[in-house]
Amino acid sequence: MDDRDYVSLSILLIDDDPGTLRAVGNYLEARGHSVRRCCDGVEGQDALAKQSVDLVITDVKMPKADGFEVLRTVRDRAPDTDVILMTAFGDVGHAVRAMREGAFDFFAKPVRMRDLSASLQRTVRFRTLKREHDRMKTYLDRVRAADRRRYGLATILGESEAIQRVRGLIEQVAISPSTTVLIVGETGTGKELVARAVHDQSSGELAEPFVAVDCSAIPEALQESEFFGHGKGAFTGATEARPGLFLQANGGTLFLDEVVTMPGAMQPKLLRALEERRIRPVGKDTDIPVDVRVVAAANTDLCTCVKDGSFREDLYYRLNVFQISLPPLRERAEDIPLLATHFLRVFGNEMRKPAKHLSSEAEKHLKRHRFPGNVRELRNIMERAVISCTGETIEASDLWLTGAGGIDRNDLSDWVTRSTDLDLSTVECAMILEALHRSDGNLTRASGTLGISRDALRRKMRNYGIKPEL
Repeated sequence: MDDRDYVSLSILLIDDDPGTLRAVGNYLEARGHSVRRCCDGVEGQDALAKQSVDLVITDVKMPKADGFEVLRTVRDRAPDTDVILMTAFGDVGHAVRAMREGAFDFFAKPVRMRDLSASLQRTVRFRTLKREHDRMKTYLDRVRAADRRRYGLATILGESEAIQRVRGLIEQVAISPSTTVLIVGETGTGKELVARAVHDQSSGELAEPFVAVDCSAIPEALQESEFFGHGKGAFTGATEARPGLFLQANGGTLFLDEVVTMPGAMQPKLLRALEERRIRPVGKDTDIPVDVRVVAAANTDLCTCVKDGSFREDLYYRLNVFQISLPPLRERAEDIPLLATHFLRVFGNEMRKPAKHLSSEAEKHLKRHRFPGNVRELRNIMERAVISCTGETIEASDLWLTGAGGIDRNDLSDWVTRSTDLDLSTVECAMILEALHRSDGNLTRASGTLGISRDALRRKMRNYGIKPEL
C-alpha cells in the first residue's frame, strides 16, 4: 500500500547532510506531507519548541545535538509525537538503543525510499490505532460515569441512621479490594445494589468486571463447570472450552446471590478457590490464578444453616470477613417518601408521563405498610401507581396495599370494576404486574394465573415495557 493512501502528516526532518535533507524532504512533500527541514539537532529542538508536529525523522550522528538528544526532547515536550531515527547501515547498537529510549521506528542510511515508505506506513497505522484507542477510552469513561450514577454509592438512597451506616460500611470495605464481603438482608432490601456499590467504590480501572450469579438458578450438576469453566471434551456436550464465572470476573467482583443454596458438594471447592485464589477448570490438570473479590449475599441467617449442617462452617467464616447487614424497609419508614418519590420520577420518565407526587394520605398509608417485599415491593407499587393514576397526584386508592385503606390484592377484580376511567390496556398491564408480583417473577406461574401461555405473557410484557426481573 502506498503512503499516499494515508492522511497527510506534519513532519520535522533533521539531518546535517544537505543531500539527504533534500532527497527525503522532496519525497515526503511529493506524497502530500508537510515537511520542515532542519540541518542540525539544536535547530530541530528550537523548531519543536515553536510548533508541534505529528512526526520527527532525525539522523543520529549530527553536530551540536545528536538524534538521541532530539528524541529525549520530543519525549519531554511532545509525548504524542512519534520519532523515527536514521542510523548508519548495520549499526545495530544504535537501533536497539533507539527503541529502548522510545523511538517508534528506525531505518538505515543511505536512505532507500521503500524503507522510508514502509516506516511511514507503520507510523500512520499506529497513530490510527492510537486515535481509536483514545476514542474508545473516552467512550468507556462516559459509560463508567453513567455506571457510577446508576450503581454507585449515591444510589443507596435514604436518610435514616440505618442506611447511613450501610453507606459508611461500603466506604470502609472499598479501600480493601481483596476483602470478601457478606451482605445479609431480607428479600427485596437491595443486596445486589449494595454489591454493585462496593464494586464501584473499589474499582480503580475502567474495565473491571462485575459478574452477578444467582446460585439457586444453577443446577447442581453444572455448578463446578459454571464457576470454574471447563476444557473441550471435559464431559458429554463440552464441544469447546468455556471460561467460568471466576475467570469472567477476573480483576473485578463476583457477586454470589443466594449463596446459602449452594450444594454441599460445591462448598469445599468454593472454599479452596477463595483461600488459594486459584481455580481448576473441569477436565484440566492445572490451576489458574485469579484475582477476584467475592461478594456473597443471603436472605437467611447463615449461622442457622451452619448449625443444621446445610452450610459449611469454614466457608461461612471465609465469606463473613466483612459483613453488611441491610435493614428491612419497615425499620426505616422515614426513607419511604424519598424512595417513593425517586421511583415515581424514574417510572414517569420511562413511561413519558407527567411528573406525579404523593398525596399526604397516600404517604401515610405507605409509612404504615409493613412491606414484606421491602424496597422491591415499594418499587413495584410505584410503577403500578404511575400506570393507573390518571392525574398528577398519587392517592391512597392508587396504591395496591393490603389493608391501610389501599387496594386489597385479594380483590383485584373489585379494583378493576371500580376503575371505570381506565382503558383496557392500562388494566391489562396492571393485571400482568400483579400476577408477576404474586408469582415472585415466575413467568410460568404468572401466565397460569392470567390464563394465557408463557409466550403470550412474554409478548405482552414486551409491548408494555415490563422487565422480566419484576
